Amino acid sequence: MLRWLEVGRRAPGRPFLAVIWWDVCRLLTTIVIHVCFGLKVSGRERIPRTGPLLYVSNHQSFLDPIINGAAIHDRPFRPFARETLFRGVFGTLIRSLGALPVVGGGGDKAVMRAALSELEAGRCVLVYPEGTRTADGGLAPFKSGIALLLRRSNATIVPMGIEGAYDAWPRQASRPRWRRRVELEVGEPIEVESLLADGVPEAMRRLEREVDTLRRRCRERLRARCGPGYPAPGVGDGPTPVRESSEGDG
Repeated sequence: MLRWLEVGRRAPGRPFLAVIWWDVCRLLTTIVIHVCFGLKVSGRERIPRTGPLLYVSNHQSFLDPIINGAAIHDRPFRPFARETLFRGVFGTLIRSLGALPVVGGGGDKAVMRAALSELEAGRCVLVYPEGTRTADGGLAPFKSGIALLLRRSNATIVPMGIEGAYDAWPRQASRPRWRRRVELEVGEPIEVESLLADGVPEAMRRLEREVDTLRRRCRERLRARCGPGYPAPGVGDGPTPVRESSEGDG
């Protein structure tokens, strides 16, 4: 239990009370996501206990930051969030948890500088490189803005795949569908030097493949748990041909 108090290791330089507040919120939301959506997490032990981490995840629903947080436990992150969410009580809450407001499609220079500062300090940042929630359950091409974080930070990349969250709360729905099951798998960490060895475009393709493979493995486990009809058959059943049609790899 003492490891929870190791703020200098978990989030170097962040105030002790800020990290404890993150822990409290994560614990409460984790209970909700387990009870209401039967979350199962695989690969949590792969997350490095020290050093800067860039968590890279697909984005299926508003539930995703809670799902990612439930998976992480030990290394709190600062997530990117759309600027319009920083309003009212909810805006105050996510700001207190360190969320970084993004203007536009994810290439906002100010938020990229803030993310780089976090990583340079040895802390963790969560990004959704698709830039927005999926419209159909598949994986959309990653935005080129993440390339700046890859090139200019020394962070270890931790890929994550989420599945079931689109069925639980699709983009087209105004509220979640309770009791739909969700899964997350944490992939093997990737050193940024290895990732960039063949250039940025290939690094982007590799990240997309890694995240989509994890997502599809979660999909298979959900089908084993819930039957062949869940998640609902569709685009997400096969590997998503993401990078071939995208532009601006930068």
